[in-house]
Amino acid sequence: MSSGDLVLASAREAWRELLAKLEASKEETSRALGEEKAFHILNVHLGVLLKMEEAIKAAYGPEERASSLLYTQMPSILAELTWAQLAFLSTHYPSAFRCLRSALELACRARLVDLACPAEPLEKKLLRAYLLERKWKKLPRGWRLVKKAFESLSGFELERDERLRLRKAWEIMSRHAHASLAAREGQETVWHPWAFNKQLALSVLQASDIVSDAILVLLLDAFPRAHEQAMAFLSVKSWEEHLPMSYSYLRSHARLTA
Repeated sequence: MSSGDLVLASAREAWRELLAKLEASKEETSRALGEEKAFHILNVHLGVLLKMEEAIKAAYGPEERASSLLYTQMPSILAELTWAQLAFLSTHYPSAFRCLRSALELACRARLVDLACPAEPLEKKLLRAYLLERKWKKLPRGWRLVKKAFESLSGFELERDERLRLRKAWEIMSRHAHASLAAREGQETVWHPWAFNKQLALSVLQASDIVSDAILVLLLDAFPRAHEQAMAFLSVKSWEEHLPMSYSYLRSHARLTA
């Protein structure tokens, strides 16, 4: 056997070992939390955002959707949540936190760009996003980006406890996603690869609720003609525990239009 064949055989064996670890982690997560919680991000959050995407398609024409940076970012946002689910099942909690934070940042950035230049075509919006990011106050980064996006909501303001909940989730995601922050702050719960950790797992699920809820609020704010269909599918689900801001937003706007 040539040296090249040996390297290939070794790589294949490493891949088989990785798949075995992934499967073992998934089984342990499902056993410890139950199937419902183990697949919570997929069943609730990916599900509700896909339904929201359908509602937008039903209420807005192709040209309107194509001109929205937030709408065109939906595949990327859904991909980040999908990876968060996979990372969660494989007990790679830092990756899950990173994906959740990335999904929220994508949504907030896109919404602010849409608000800054609503009439411009998508290509110009992408250029504008780059230019705005060079002006820190126009399109900030990190928590300031999230804060500014939610200060821009139309006719709706988060309650104080909701703002604190969102800020706390951001801090947790950042702390676990950055190894330097984790080391500096001396986390009590240390992550070990391929090891199920109930405290970290529940923290990821809590963060996923807040991130998905926040993204849904931004979508509802951006696409008011989709409210009726959104109300229809949310009203048949018992998801208010996981999406309190979205339910509150819809109730608030229903009163305003009544």
